[in-house]
Amino acid sequence: MSGIGIWLAPAVAAVDLARHAVGEVLGVDPARVALGREPSGRPFVVGTTGLHLSVGHTPDLAVVAVTALGPLGVDVEPIRPLPAPELAARWFSGPEADWVAAHPDDFLPLWTLKEAVGKALGTGLRGGGLRRRMPLPPPSTLTTTVPDLATMAVAAWRHGNVLLGVACHTAAALGAPLSVAEPFPLPRERERRNAARPRSSR
Repeated sequence: MSGIGIWLAPAVAAVDLARHAVGEVLGVDPARVALGREPSGRPFVVGTTGLHLSVGHTPDLAVVAVTALGPLGVDVEPIRPLPAPELAARWFSGPEADWVAAHPDDFLPLWTLKEAVGKALGTGLRGGGLRRRMPLPPPSTLTTTVPDLATMAVAAWRHGNVLLGVACHTAAALGAPLSVAEPFPLPRERERRNAARPRSSR
């Protein structure tokens, strides 16, 4: 595959969706796909080299990203009302908090990018990942690198009622095509009232 494939489905275990996605990419029965986890928790496809995998989930959705380009991360967040300036002031660096105060709709894109970059690095949000600088404004295509991570390509965009974030740790990902598949219909939008910190999907 030349780009990054993303699979999104409701009420499905992320591991089952991952087997479906990898099986589709490799042209094999998903039941034959074996998955493992690195010590850091990052998933991988057993017995396959050159294929990179990332998973994420919310209580209602699972998301999987697969690519041959390099290590990657994916995150999904339901779009819902949030006290964006207050959350950014608590979790983000000063310049990003100031940006969100003026552009509150950019809070979730920035959050998903931080989650995705942490997964691509294999560290999650440990070690100050929420304060890691992201491009401003957050890009919607894989054409922008992360400050201090010259080969990290990132993108965040709205897909229906969710926000998707992807990061790929290789310069080869710059400008790579992104595709989203929905093996099953996504649920209709529900009202969510959650003013707390968005959940980590790692």
